[in-house]
Parts: sequence; C-alpha cells; structure tokens
Amino acid sequence: MFSEKIKKIFDNKVVRAIGFIIIAALLLMYLNRVFTIGNSDSNKQIFNGFYAEQEETIDVLYLGTSATNRYFIPPKAYNDAGIAGYNLATMGLPMLFVPDLIDEVEKTQSPQLYIIELRNVLKTKNEITDAHIRRVTDSMPASANKYEALDKALKYTEGATGELSNIDESPIDYLIPVVKYHSRLSAGEITPEDFLPWAVKNTTKGYVLSDLTLQQKPYKPPVYSDEHEELAPEMEAALLATLDRCDELDAEVMFVFSPYAMRKNVQAKFNTAIEIVEDRGYTVLDCNQPEVTDEIGIDWECDLYNSKHVNYVGAEKFTDYLVAYLEENYDLPDRRGDSKWDSWAEAYEEYLDFTKKGLNDPVE
Repeated sequence: MFSEKIKKIFDNKVVRAIGFIIIAALLLMYLNRVFTIGNSDSNKQIFNGFYAEQEETIDVLYLGTSATNRYFIPPKAYNDAGIAGYNLATMGLPMLFVPDLIDEVEKTQSPQLYIIELRNVLKTKNEITDAHIRRVTDSMPASANKYEALDKALKYTEGATGELSNIDESPIDYLIPVVKYHSRLSAGEITPEDFLPWAVKNTTKGYVLSDLTLQQKPYKPPVYSDEHEELAPEMEAALLATLDRCDELDAEVMFVFSPYAMRKNVQAKFNTAIEIVEDRGYTVLDCNQPEVTDEIGIDWECDLYNSKHVNYVGAEKFTDYLVAYLEENYDLPDRRGDSKWDSWAEAYEEYLDFTKKGLNDPVE
C-alpha cells in the first residue's frame, strides 16, 4: 500500500517537473562551482581560505589589492603580537567592491578593526578589466550580496573606453560562470581539484607566498609631493561609498597607503583621497612620506621585486611597523596560546619554511 502511494506521487507530472527543476538547479550550481575561475588562482584561494575560517576568529581584517596580500604578513603579526588578522584582497581590487566585501565579512566575522588599503582608489572605470571583476565575484558563493556587487561593477564600468577595458556587455556569463568557463575543459585547464567538494585554500591568512616573494630588484625612491589633484568622479564616488559603509560599522576603521616606488604626479591624487578620508574622521597611515619609509626601514635597492610590491623582507619590515602602530593605538586581544587560533601559529611555521630559502640574487 505504501509503495503504491509513493508510485502515484512520482507518476504525478507536476511532481516530476518539480523534481527535474530541482535536480537541474543543483547540477547548474555544481557546474558553476567547477567551471569558474580556477582553484589554482591565488586570488580565489584567498577567498577560499577566508570562507574556511572558524566564525568569529578574525580580529583585524585587511581589505585591499595585492598591496595588501604582498605587504602584510598576518602569521608574523600573530607570532609577534598575538594579532589574529586576515588579508581579504585581490590583485587590482577596485575600491567599488570594498563595501560589498565588508558585507561578506560581516556574515561570519566581527572584526574589531578593519584596515583598508588606499592604493586602489585611483583605478578609473577605464582601467577596470574583466579579470578585476571576476577575481572578486567568481570567488564569492552565490548570494544576494554577490549579485549586487556584480550589478554595481557592471554599472560602474558602463561606457568605459580605455584600452584595458574588456567588460562583457552581457551579464549572463558573469551570472552563470559556466557560460564563460566551459572552454576550460577543452583547453585542458580543469584540474582534479576543481571537481572536488573542498577548495584549495590560502593557508597563510591571505599573505601570498610565491617565487616573487623571494626576488629583489633595485628601484629609485618614490617621488614625494604635497600637491593635490582632483579624483575622477567615479573614483571619488567609490571612495565616498566606502566611507558611508564604514560609518555604519561598530568596528574601528583605519586606512593605509602602503609604500612603493611612486612616480611623479601620482601622489597628488592620493593626497586628495587622504584628505577626503581624514575629513570624514578616519585615520590614514600614509607610508609614502620620506620620514615614514625611513622609519619602516625600506631599502629601495633590496626590498622590492617590482616597483609596486615588496619581497618578503620588505613585507616583514612593513608588518613590524604596522604591528607596532596597532599595538600603540588599538586595544587588540593577544590570541597566542589559545587553541582556537592554532591555525595562525601553523601558518607562521609555513611562512618560515618557505622563506628560509632567502632572497635570490638581485635582478638588474
């Protein structure tokens, strides 16, 4: 009798149609998880690592570009001062995504302090590429926040005419990544890890270890300036939207402008951005002032691997400086010795194991 009732249920066309839709939706979700930006991508690995963190364990969340994940070493900050930090950053992250990433963070974490890198404030809509968007949105799981971020990015870049601009006018392959990435299979770019239910993660809390970390190349010091130059309208709007979102937080917020071999006329726009942020009542740690870079100890002959990024030696110097600043100005808990934060201690051992190779000979 019971089996006959079950049979009647499945003989019902409506039920079968609903079942088919459910199965198709689950299959599409799985394919979108496989056919997307690869797990071999360091940006996605940073997101994967963040999503894998135990809830309510991150006290300092550092948002930004590669100037974040190449400069600040959270495992070292933990080892030296017990600070439980994480770098949620992608290469060339546009400022427009920062409010959305704050929303994403707040789903599982309640950082005591947000640090926001200011370098990305100068990225105009003509300089934002398809990759800049996908590194963020393709690394996020399906949610209303993801699709709102994507919609915002496509509107922000509408009408872009720059040589770098290659944003697809149709949003379909952003909304359904398998449309964009199905060719990865025929190109042999799909790896076994892409099919697995677990993800390849960054295990050093958002700091990126790579061969570049071990390189050094000499550069001239930055060109310093006290001048001011207007920001492009969309750049200023993105910065103001970030400040508006910061105003809503219970957490403390500070901004950092990390040091690099800056060229002429660039700092004039940064000076304007810094002024806007400070006028809203937020602290900006401007590390592109000669007295600050001297205090950090940056050696422009040895501590960089390209004009915009430090190697691990430069990153250690920057981390030491930032940690000292945080200890002096913020009452952050010392998480050392608590098993809940053992993964930070393990991350530091991984960092030491990688960097024991030392720097390569300078590249001329």
